[in-house]
Amino acid sequence: MNDTLEPAPAARSPISFNVPERLWQAFHDQTDGLFLARSRFLDHILARELPHVREDLQGWRMSTRAKRLVAGEFKRLDSRSVNIELRLATAQDLRDTLVQHNLVRDAFFTRVILLLRSTDRLLDLLEVPRYASDRLSGGILEDMPASPLLAMEAVRDDPLYYVRHFVRERHGVGLYQLQLPFLWASCYLDDEVVPGTAAAKRANRIWDEIAGVPTPIKARRRPAAGRR
Repeated sequence: MNDTLEPAPAARSPISFNVPERLWQAFHDQTDGLFLARSRFLDHILARELPHVREDLQGWRMSTRAKRLVAGEFKRLDSRSVNIELRLATAQDLRDTLVQHNLVRDAFFTRVILLLRSTDRLLDLLEVPRYASDRLSGGILEDMPASPLLAMEAVRDDPLYYVRHFVRERHGVGLYQLQLPFLWASCYLDDEVVPGTAAAKRANRIWDEIAGVPTPIKARRRPAAGRR
C-alpha cells in the first residue's frame, strides 16, 4: 500500500476574454499539435510576461479615450469568448496590471497570442529574423541544449526572449509598448493618435507648422455639377 500523499492542486480562478476567431483557431490547432494544456500554458506565459508588461509600460498609462478607441476597434472583429483557469496569484497579477496601465483585457490577450504564434508575416513586420541565429543576434543567444526535453525547458523559461531582444534592438521599445498597425492589439496608445484629444489637436498644429499647410482632417465636398 502506498501512503504517499500527493500535494493538493493549487486553487485556480476562472478568467474570460475575447480573441479574434481565426487567431484563436490557429492558436488552438497549434497548441493541440504540441500537446499543450492551454489553461496551464497561458498561466505560465502570463506569469512570465506580466513583469515584462509592467517594465515596458513603466510610467505609462493609457488614457480613458485611448482605451475606448482600442476597445471599439476590437469590437469590429469577429471574435469569440474564451474561458481559462489561472492560479490565484497569476489572476491577481493580471488584474493589477490591467488596472495599473488601463489595458483592454481582450487586446492584451490578443497581443500575447499574436506574439506566441509569431508568424512569418508578423516577424517581418516587427523586423525580427525568422530563425534564431547567434550570428544575427551579436552573440547574445544562449546555446540550445541537444536534449529535446532540456531544449523545451529552455524555451519554456522565456519563450519570447528572441523576439523581445530584436524588437528592443530594432525599435528601442519593449514588446508591449511597440505600436502595431492594428489598434485592436494595443497595450499603449498615445493620445496623439486618438481623434479629438488635446494631444491629437496639438500634434495637428505642430504638423501644420512643419508642413506649412492645414492638416487634412477630412476630404472636402466637391461642388455640385455646374456650380463654381
